[in-house]
Amino acid sequence: MARRQFLAILRKDLLTELRTRETLLAMFLFAVLALVVFHYAFDPRGTLDMTPYAGGMLWVVFLFAALLGLNRSFAQEKDEGCLDGLLASPVDRVVVFAAKACANLLFLALVQLLVVPLFTLFFVQHGYAGHAGGIALVVLLADAGIAVLGTLLATLAVNTRARDLLLPIVFLPLVVPLLVAATTATTAIIAEGAGLGAIGGRLLFLGAYDVVFLVAAYGTYDYLLGE
Repeated sequence: MARRQFLAILRKDLLTELRTRETLLAMFLFAVLALVVFHYAFDPRGTLDMTPYAGGMLWVVFLFAALLGLNRSFAQEKDEGCLDGLLASPVDRVVVFAAKACANLLFLALVQLLVVPLFTLFFVQHGYAGHAGGIALVVLLADAGIAVLGTLLATLAVNTRARDLLLPIVFLPLVVPLLVAATTATTAIIAEGAGLGAIGGRLLFLGAYDVVFLVAAYGTYDYLLGE
């Protein structure tokens, strides 16, 4: 039963986005614009090797693109009254959280698939295909943390008048540890060719971060969504 409810909510979110493309388009355009600005701000002549700084720029772009999507994850349903219908239905609220978090994770991953080739073109002087597995693992763990924390805080913010301001104010300080770990791990792989052993501590930290906020969401989501 819970599985069918999860799939129904996830399918509804994905179909709604595929029809409108508002969130994905906004996230993608922001990411591309940020990459262009970074490129011409730091290396206007195209002569510098920006590879050592690529990880930081990449995750800043991903993080703020994700914020655009997270702000929209509940806003449309709240404005159109769909959230009240969802709360009135016999659905476990943790299932609602899981579906929303997975939808946010999928949206972010899709934008990343489109943006990473442009990022490589602008900032990376040498290929890193041999380390694609390590980068994918870092991205997966970091994306999971962003989706879990962001969905939890988007639920908290949706019932406030200043939700567009509250979410970044609360989200950004809490996501800094994840951002530091993801940035240093990505830079180590791209710039230094580090293997999984060299970034093992950062991967463990990202995994622990995900687990902590998953537990926090499981324990508090019923109350947050009800409020």
